[in-house]
Order: sequence, then structure tokens, then C-alpha cells
Amino acid sequence: MARDEPQVNLRIPANLKDLLDEASARNKRSLTAEVVARLEESFDSEKGASAPPLDEHTLDLFAEKVGQVLDERDKRRKKV
Repeated sequence: MARDEPQVNLRIPANLKDLLDEASARNKRSLTAEVVARLEESFDSEKGASAPPLDEHTLDLFAEKVGQVLDERDKRRKKV
């Protein structure tokens, strides 16, 4: 976030702060970025925004890749 963005100071329960700290570390972003992302997501979901449905071509490509990965895994297991 840019230094010229508005700053908001607020009090939150300690356990919520701990959860945010853990999530920010897991998502490899700052605490501020984690809070902003979660707030933006909550407003998007209020609007009913969701990911566009996957088309059939994309699903076919995904299924093909999964099949390849599973075949390779089976080959490795048979070698052992």
C-alpha cells in the first residue's frame, strides 16, 4: 500500500489479530494486505460477484492434465 493511502486505527480482539497474522504469513503478504484483501472479498461477495464458470474446454484441459499426473504417479509406484 502506498504511504499516501488513508490510515485507519482500530481495536480488534487479540484472537482475531492472531488469526490475521497467521493468514498473512500463510498467504505471504503483509497484515495490511491481508486485511484489505479480506475486506474487498467481503464486499465482492455482497455484490454476488463470483468466479466465472469454467467452460468445457478448460475443464477438458484440466481433466487431461490430472490424468497425466495420475499416470506418471502410477508409473513411479510400479518402479519401486
